[in-house]
Amino acid sequence: MIVKNQILIFVRKFIFPFIIIFISECATYSQINSGVDTIKIKPDSSKTEAAKISVGKAHGSFYRTDSIFSFRSQQGYFPSLIHNIGVQAAAPFHFKAKQWIYTGITAGITTALIFADEDIDEWARTQKQKHQWVNKSSPFISEFGSNYGLYVVCVNGLLSAAFKNEKGVQTSLLATQAFITSGIWTQIIKQLTGRERPKASYIFSHKEGGKWHGVLARYLEDSPDDNSKMSYDAFPSGHTASAFSIATVFATQYSDIKTIPIICYSAATAVGISRLTEHEHWASDVFVGAIIGYLSGKQVVSNFRRTHQNSAYLYPSRHKKNREITFIQDGNQVGVSVIW
Repeated sequence: MIVKNQILIFVRKFIFPFIIIFISECATYSQINSGVDTIKIKPDSSKTEAAKISVGKAHGSFYRTDSIFSFRSQQGYFPSLIHNIGVQAAAPFHFKAKQWIYTGITAGITTALIFADEDIDEWARTQKQKHQWVNKSSPFISEFGSNYGLYVVCVNGLLSAAFKNEKGVQTSLLATQAFITSGIWTQIIKQLTGRERPKASYIFSHKEGGKWHGVLARYLEDSPDDNSKMSYDAFPSGHTASAFSIATVFATQYSDIKTIPIICYSAATAVGISRLTEHEHWASDVFVGAIIGYLSGKQVVSNFRRTHQNSAYLYPSRHKKNREITFIQDGNQVGVSVIW
């Protein structure tokens, strides 16, 4: 009788809790793709000791309320957008020798293009007259630096959400941030330079390379063409900046697929060329716009990777399930967690 009672006590205190934990663990891990569960064993005075298991969301889940939808979390969309704007604005104050060298090279190329703008424009605008396919495709391609580009980003985001592709959704959100930040800088520089577009130069100033009106000239000058936006917003190209900002985000996010960067940057370059053939911008406008878009896209993705260091799709190896057996003890109760 004594032996029988001891066996029952052993089964009740050790074997039965182990069975409950083992079954629960198997059921839990069959329902989630990654992450580690939180296991809590709590004695129940009214019933035989049982294990209660609570499973949190996968670590780094994109859809958590403290992530993209948060106004306080650094991973929230708007906090990260504001952070990106601040970092980009302060970037020149943190340049090292290498960055200043690149800045000097960029300034040198821009200056050279400004002197060549008139000749390049003459060549570009005649292409529509010489080639029918350029005449038809150029306006269409140009819109990918504006509405069509945003449509592509939105469609990619919606389809990714529908198929539960976290990387696709995040890439689209990052693309909108790069689009916004690059747009801010292009508009600020436009107001500071007040450069005349090619179309406007042939109507108003007749000056080679367009007239540079200067800071806020559109609002301060009193001239016959003061109401013409074309006279003041050539430098840099906003369409090109937008196209390269989106292209850079997609190219960086999917750099592991060799064809994606090629397609993205080729499409953005085509937008820039279309701004020349449409007689909307000078070559120097397009070049600086491309630089702004590229840098904005790179910074946005860099900040995302800094704040999402444990992202499952950025570092999948960190989220692979490990096969392990963990022994758990709570008072005079013991259990085993089996992850397989």
